Amino acid sequence: MAPHGLKKDSDKSVHRSLHLTSPITRGEDVEALQSNINKQFDHFKIDRQVMVDGELGPQSLDAAEQVALCQGVIGEAQDKLKQHTVSEDTQKLIRGGRDRTKDEVAAGEKREGYRKQLRKRYSKSAGEEAIKKSDNLVGVHESPPESNWGPKVEEMIKFTGYTSPVPWCGCCAAWIVVNLGGAKIPTWSRLGYAGNITADARAGTNGMTAVSVHNAQPGDVGALWGAEHVVTVREAVKPGDTMVKTREGNTSAADGSQTNGGEVADKERAVTDFDFGIVARPDWG
Repeated sequence: MAPHGLKKDSDKSVHRSLHLTSPITRGEDVEALQSNINKQFDHFKIDRQVMVDGELGPQSLDAAEQVALCQGVIGEAQDKLKQHTVSEDTQKLIRGGRDRTKDEVAAGEKREGYRKQLRKRYSKSAGEEAIKKSDNLVGVHESPPESNWGPKVEEMIKFTGYTSPVPWCGCCAAWIVVNLGGAKIPTWSRLGYAGNITADARAGTNGMTAVSVHNAQPGDVGALWGAEHVVTVREAVKPGDTMVKTREGNTSAADGSQTNGGEVADKERAVTDFDFGIVARPDWG
């Protein structure tokens, strides 16, 4: 079924240029493009996947441009990508509907540095290292209890850009991915609020990329329960998993408050808890 009850296009063929528009361009051809974008990322060994939902949003357009550049797209087709348009010719290339030209092959051979940059940006190992470095955070408590403060808690809060006690689940995530992991997040304070995290991920801004929770990796950041809580993914989600293993600040290790529990704890959350069904992948580049 098409997303949101949408009636899909009559076929999946390449039959139109695709534009970033409002309302968002939708169709079976968009879904086919997204699916092949993911196959191309796998081919180039880049740990990125876009949502296959038939909607041409900013993330899908950005991913299309990345894959096309990896393949060697040049000239007018490249210019159109910068103008938020995926030409029919570029779609055919991404979807395997045509061979690369000699000029595209030559351009692609010169872009190994670009591909390496993308591999680093979406690196799974960088997130794993951030989680490993944060192992000693588990068990950190507020002091005094229910204060949203304390030596280590204060350090995380101030690192994120706040000067006084605040609910600090997002500050813990900022500490893990930025301070320990070195993620390239321009505005750290936006990690302090769950709603900002999903907004940035969906728009592809502030060093965040939206990824389906079913493809979550260590170091990804998620917002739960309608922007009530922030978590950091600590283990990759495997096919068929219904729970996500997380590391969280300002939660409870046992049966206490899950969104204001006063400690850092490792938890498991249902995939259905994640807002919009996504996590935000930081730029590790």
